[in-house]
Amino acid sequence: MQHKRIWLYAAILLLLTGTILVTQVSWIFQSARIEEGFLNQRVNMALCSAMDVLSKDRGMCSALESCVARSPSSFELRLTEQKKQMIDSVINQHLLFYNIDVPFQTSLSRYTLEEGKNPLPSNQALLFPASKEGVQNVLVDLKIPSKNELIRAQVNGTFILSVIMLGLLALVFTSTLRALARERNIRKETIDFVNAMAHDLKTPISNISVALTMFNRENQNVKETSRQYLSIIQDEAGKLKHRAKKILGVASVDSLLAAGVNKTDVDVHELIRRSVQSFQLKLQEVRGKITVSLDAHRYIISCNEIHLSSAVNNIIDNAIIYADTAPVVEIETKNTSDRIVIEITDNGPGIPGHETESVFKKGYRVRNGKSRVEGFGMGLYLAKNLVEKQLGRLALYSDGKNGCRFVIQLPIR
Repeated sequence: MQHKRIWLYAAILLLLTGTILVTQVSWIFQSARIEEGFLNQRVNMALCSAMDVLSKDRGMCSALESCVARSPSSFELRLTEQKKQMIDSVINQHLLFYNIDVPFQTSLSRYTLEEGKNPLPSNQALLFPASKEGVQNVLVDLKIPSKNELIRAQVNGTFILSVIMLGLLALVFTSTLRALARERNIRKETIDFVNAMAHDLKTPISNISVALTMFNRENQNVKETSRQYLSIIQDEAGKLKHRAKKILGVASVDSLLAAGVNKTDVDVHELIRRSVQSFQLKLQEVRGKITVSLDAHRYIISCNEIHLSSAVNNIIDNAIIYADTAPVVEIETKNTSDRIVIEITDNGPGIPGHETESVFKKGYRVRNGKSRVEGFGMGLYLAKNLVEKQLGRLALYSDGKNGCRFVIQLPIR
């Protein structure tokens, strides 16, 4: 299922990247068309302005009018090189005014308004704009050989920006695919590791259970204290055996969290008492203690007892193993309007404020934590997720110096 989801995300990302690519290409072509239209408009405005100036030049007009006055069959414009350069010079000045600095060619031809029922193209203009119908006029045709190059130069910035954007998208897409593949490999390695650990633990746990059973059969008259210790060992071995089977069944931590929640009515106070009892041997070894103040008057909730027990045990275990001195853990319960609140406070070194959120991430370990403590940074990650599966919340409060306070809030049945 996870494998299919990864490739679904990859397909969606590929589709989005393709859509953006098509949009970018379309945008470039549209920008080129807009720039071409804008260029044609500027050329037309420059040409019309130049014709307005030339039409006021009496010497130029006399030379042209003498040609226009001839019969249509013998119409011909005979201009000196000087006159031709003058026309080109005026047109060039107006093109430069509209920021068009490219080589161009002009040609003059006969034109009558009767022939011009359709509007003139943007690169053509009449020398005598005010001429009447039926009167011959001079049509000036302006051609820019490097027009396409000019348009490309104008959209160059847009094109470069688009190429950069596409390159970034390709980089993000490639990086995301690599991250997805790396996540899949990590998931597979986690599954293999958990399976191996569970199989390695299964045999010694079974041996401990068998040894305890045989010891109880052969030693019926042991002291009460010894019997209590044996009972604790037997209970904890049973829990380990159950957890090992559970892990072998679901194959990974994530699968455990994704598994369905079978909720029952749970006595939170009794659950806390059992958790505290399970740490008595460890507390005796480190000369620590746990004080319990169960003040909540509503303490029956609907949840998965194993999940909640695991969350509480992980927090208590961290409080004991990370303590610099003899650990002192305080557990309190109280009620709010519709919830039961479990507060677990320790006297450990605390966690810096900027890391109080990060400690709940998978595999994260506090940098200034005890180097002698081995682990994988999974305890608080599991605790938070298991509490949230019961529709609860887990928060951490610490100033980084004076211990930690974990607050679990769970809805009351």
